[in-house]
Amino acid sequence: MDLRSVGPHSPTRKPEPAMFLRRETEGPQDSSTEKVSLYKRISLLLACVWILTLISGLAVYFHHPATEKELQTENRAGLKREQEALQAEHSNLLREHSELLKNYKTVTDSHLLTERTNTELRKQLENKESEYNKLQGSYSSMKASYLPIEMCFSNDTSKTGMFSEYSRKEGLVLKPVWKWLREAAVDVTLDPNTAEARLILSEDKKQVKYGDQRQALPDNRERFNPIVNVLGKEGFTSGRHYWEVEVGMKTEWDLGVAEESINRKGRISLAPENGYWTVWLRNGDEYRALEDDSIPLNLSLRPRKIGVFVDYEAGQVSFYNVEARSHIYTFIDTFTEKLYPFFSPTTYKTGRKYIPLIISPVSNTD
Repeated sequence: MDLRSVGPHSPTRKPEPAMFLRRETEGPQDSSTEKVSLYKRISLLLACVWILTLISGLAVYFHHPATEKELQTENRAGLKREQEALQAEHSNLLREHSELLKNYKTVTDSHLLTERTNTELRKQLENKESEYNKLQGSYSSMKASYLPIEMCFSNDTSKTGMFSEYSRKEGLVLKPVWKWLREAAVDVTLDPNTAEARLILSEDKKQVKYGDQRQALPDNRERFNPIVNVLGKEGFTSGRHYWEVEVGMKTEWDLGVAEESINRKGRISLAPENGYWTVWLRNGDEYRALEDDSIPLNLSLRPRKIGVFVDYEAGQVSFYNVEARSHIYTFIDTFTEKLYPFFSPTTYKTGRKYIPLIISPVSNTD
């Protein structure tokens, strides 16, 4: 349609868009050019978008390592701080552990020192108690001896110091003391249930001697076997007790007291630590007090009758030569069990081994 042929009186028509006008006015060549132009614009737009995307990507790419490095740096710094804190805490723990070890060692040493001190104190206390008991026994023995001496001289001033000195040297027991001792006399008999099978007891159970033949007797718990010993039937757990045993011309014998719990079977060692307080005679003139280490006794007179005195509370066992009225030996100890008189005629093969030991009555007139 040609626009120039339209007059003023022609019907009015709305103008069409330029694109459509161009499409109508232009031919096929113009349409192709328009398409190429559109493609170019689209391509340019896409290129711009791609370039922007590339730029953003590059920016992100080049900016990211810096961020990573910063993060790594921060992480390293944080880890270093944590490591330093842990090291400081570890050092504190090591110091505390060292202090605890020192305290433990101090407490342990203090405990060991306390234990050693307690042990030493207990030993000292035991030694002091033992010394006290011995002193108490000695005091009781001295009291028994010296008190009557004062009685003896109180009414007779003619006695001289010479007599007193003689009494001490020879162990002479003054009459008031002797009387005081013998007032504790008890009736002692032998217990056949304790006699070794070769021992022969008299019918009244006052004599015992050795026999070569073993008797058919039950080996009960109370009986000695095979050592030829026998106990008295009467025991005691308190008080003062005195008895006399005639040994005559025997050349071997054992006398004294023994605890109830003593060993009665097999080999026996006579000593206080084993529950025996005894003296013996061997070979006719060898007298010994059988302490834990035996003590030789030098007797100027050979005793034919032995007096045995026991003060249970004082822990005293004393032996006397009855005919000479002299002291032989005294044990001082602490008794905790029942005590029994102890006798042994021995088995030594001499011509006098068959002489009996005889429990003799105590005379109040001597």
